[in-house]
Amino acid sequence: MSASKLPRVTFDTNVCNVIHNPDRWPNQVDPEDARKIRAAIQDGTILGFVSEATLFIECLSFEEKLAYLAAPTGALPALDPRAVARFEDVAKVGARLLHAPLIGATIFIEGFQWADDDVLSQGDRQTRFSDFCHPLGGREKLKQYGEALETKYPSTFHGTPTKGPLTWMSAFKRAADAGEKIRSDVGPIIGEWCDGLIVGSHFAYGNDVFCTIDEGKGAGAGSLLHHSNRAALKAKGVIVMTPAELVQHYGL
Repeated sequence: MSASKLPRVTFDTNVCNVIHNPDRWPNQVDPEDARKIRAAIQDGTILGFVSEATLFIECLSFEEKLAYLAAPTGALPALDPRAVARFEDVAKVGARLLHAPLIGATIFIEGFQWADDDVLSQGDRQTRFSDFCHPLGGREKLKQYGEALETKYPSTFHGTPTKGPLTWMSAFKRAADAGEKIRSDVGPIIGEWCDGLIVGSHFAYGNDVFCTIDEGKGAGAGSLLHHSNRAALKAKGVIVMTPAELVQHYGL
């Protein structure tokens, strides 16, 4: 089978963890299914992909995420070495990285090869990404919360409050540094924003299957991946499968 006909599968954050360690969650993913998926990526039976938004979620602690938002083009925040090791392994197995533009052009894992635009042109891919993600409003919700914090913790220059198009992004860190307890509110907003980026990158590249064990139960029906939203995703061409369903569907 030519590379253009091979199944193109995007793996969600949680499935990446069992691709790395098939025995990690035996009650959620059959280790044998995880081994079959790992082997299928490795031997080229399927083409495996990971969104760069997954690396943002997994490799940065909450505090480092706030630091990244405050200075997205600055020095790379401290990465969780355990997460880095997991994704370095997934990259070595043969997975490729999907662009999911965050705020800065950050390389989280050196040597993780980017996916080629084999199905759609780069321009079409970028348009599809924007068309998918913008209506979800994930970044807008984050911005609204940041702007609310900015009224209490404004950006200053030589003691004078300043405000600009992006100053809201640093308000999260200023609030946290001042002792404001924002994690319980901001953490889910960042998580849902990144879920949109992850699925958006899958859609943008025209991949075939989005493989996840996330059912959005914690966030409720408002979650993009909640089971009640699967029909709407399917209507857009986003086919969601669990690892077990993926193995059965492709006979791995």
